[in-house]
Amino acid sequence: MPDDFKPSFAATGIGTLPHRDPKAAVSDVLSRLKDMPYWPQLPQLDPGEDMTPQYAPALAPLLTASAGSRQVTPFGGLSREEALAAFYERLFGGSLDSFALEPTMAAGYFAFLEAVQEAPADAFGWLKGHVTGPITMGLGVAGSDDKALLYDDEVAEAIARGLGAAAAQAQRLSALGRPVMIFFDEPALSGFGSAFTPITRERVLALLGASFEEARARADMVIGVHCCGNTDWSLLVDAGADVLNLDSEGFGQHLLLYPESVRALLERGGAVAWGAVPTAEYKGNETAKGLWASLHALLKAMEEKGLPHELLATQALVTPACGMGTLSEDQSRAILDLTAQVSELAREHYL
Repeated sequence: MPDDFKPSFAATGIGTLPHRDPKAAVSDVLSRLKDMPYWPQLPQLDPGEDMTPQYAPALAPLLTASAGSRQVTPFGGLSREEALAAFYERLFGGSLDSFALEPTMAAGYFAFLEAVQEAPADAFGWLKGHVTGPITMGLGVAGSDDKALLYDDEVAEAIARGLGAAAAQAQRLSALGRPVMIFFDEPALSGFGSAFTPITRERVLALLGASFEEARARADMVIGVHCCGNTDWSLLVDAGADVLNLDSEGFGQHLLLYPESVRALLERGGAVAWGAVPTAEYKGNETAKGLWASLHALLKAMEEKGLPHELLATQALVTPACGMGTLSEDQSRAILDLTAQVSELAREHYL
């Protein structure tokens, strides 16, 4: 992580957009999130751009995605042992080409690369990418015993390492001349600690750690974790994430339970990405001033917990609460506008 990583309420986005035109989706992002634009997943254009199938090719032959479908199957007709052996042969082969995103399943990514390449060299201070997290991917696919692959320790670790290699998309993004942030998207961590996700803290730490290790071994990047529900936020700090991204409008009060973890994160140069603009709960009558007032109150509560104002101000980003793939294009544009406006208000009134 760069020593001078001080995003100071830079605005960026999360995952999906509802667009069916990749160039229009990228244009909507670049025109609004000028500090740190991100490439959009477009599941309404192609179901293969949903977060599980989109990264299945990077994990072949452990996982196979069906064209034009959200369906993902394990082991590609091989035995479990054959699939593991073939996967690690790819991983240890040294080339990242087979872990790269595919044009037919990531149209937004390739449109983003083209648009940034054509933009002036001084446009956009940072670029953001994303990859499905190992807990979410492992829970999303079942093995031959109908149990999620997350509970097969060897396969789960292989998935984690393969997703870390896929995060080396940072190499191609950084070749565009900007520093890069990559988020591991982990909505499944909302269930951590419940009967629906029976996995230990130690196992989560090990899997996230394996993904982060593989990613950092292959490219320079700031690593974030996005979770759109409530979770044990100290877990992500202990796993080594540089940035925590939460739905602060919906769950920000829960972060107040972890002041020491947040302090540790900020003091080591990391940041909190405040999901200050609702997405699933978006009503259309939200205002930037109202959303900033809510975020400001949360920041003041953090200060009352002993966190320094200066660190909260410089080590912060602003995002929507989650992806917007199920919304309308007009709604997504309005949310992107609000995100940029909350960023501006935070810089005006808190920095």
